Amino acid sequence: MMSPDSFHFTVTVPGDPRLVGVVRDLCAHAAGYARLSSEAAAALAARVSAAAEEATAGRHDVMCPLDFACDAGELRVTVAGQTITQPLGV
Repeated sequence: MMSPDSFHFTVTVPGDPRLVGVVRDLCAHAAGYARLSSEAAAALAARVSAAAEEATAGRHDVMCPLDFACDAGELRVTVAGQTITQPLGV
């Protein structure tokens, strides 16, 4: 069962820098569902977007896996193996 403080989903997008906006939007939706403040959501989306840009820079032939997990009081987004966390309630 999904709830704002407990959910998990995985998405894989092509490793194309033009799709960083898609990654940013997915992160914004997850942050909104987790009820992060607009400031915390924007900061998380910026960090996740930067990680996606780094993971896809010059590598159009690879896929970029994204893992969104929310539990234990934090939202974690893993982008191509790099995990970015944001505490809930902030």
